Amino acid sequence: MKKISLVIILSLFTGFVSFSQGMFGAQAGIGDGTAYKPKLTPAVEAYYLQQIFPRIYIGGTFFFQRYSFTNTLIKDTSNLNYGDVISIRQKSAYLFFCPKIDFGFGFHKYIHASLSFGPGLYMGGNQYTYQFQPFWTNTSGASYGKDTVSTNTSYNIPKVIYRVAAGISERIPTHRYWNIICSQEFTFLPGYISHGTPNMSTGYFCFQVGIMHKYPMKFVEY
Repeated sequence: MKKISLVIILSLFTGFVSFSQGMFGAQAGIGDGTAYKPKLTPAVEAYYLQQIFPRIYIGGTFFFQRYSFTNTLIKDTSNLNYGDVISIRQKSAYLFFCPKIDFGFGFHKYIHASLSFGPGLYMGGNQYTYQFQPFWTNTSGASYGKDTVSTNTSYNIPKVIYRVAAGISERIPTHRYWNIICSQEFTFLPGYISHGTPNMSTGYFCFQVGIMHKYPMKFVEY
């Protein structure tokens, strides 16, 4: 009897090939920078993940992220010198492609943590630098007027930046293998989002809601 049971078990393992779980999803929400004077911006993501171990998934993600902030360099404008940079205003957008690893927690894996890293391509935007400058001059060259002059310094925005992101997501199962996703993520930029004087960099928090479809594990006989 034991030999018969062993033969049956071995047959099951050798007669079937298992296909691990996979999932794809999309989500959208809002984000906010961590430096300077930021404004809320949209964030959109689409991803695919494949299970390699019972609680570990790997895959890739496309992430559209916008930045909007004002870096105020001089708050007290009562004593300015010509050429002083008062503030820098930037609005920029990037499309990131990042390899991603995801960890599931609990029996049903309703809580997940993720890590990702990858490059982002500049999708557009602008940057203006505001300086204190003489406004008029007379024939002798002496200035008798002054104002804040804005200069387009969008050339300081890099065409490629990199992001390192860590996040937590909560999953609410619905019909069949569809899930509602709520996620919170923090992004760190290892480089600069603006070159020049000064070099600027910022973190980024975002909150997103979306949907995810999960493929169950399948066994196919051959």
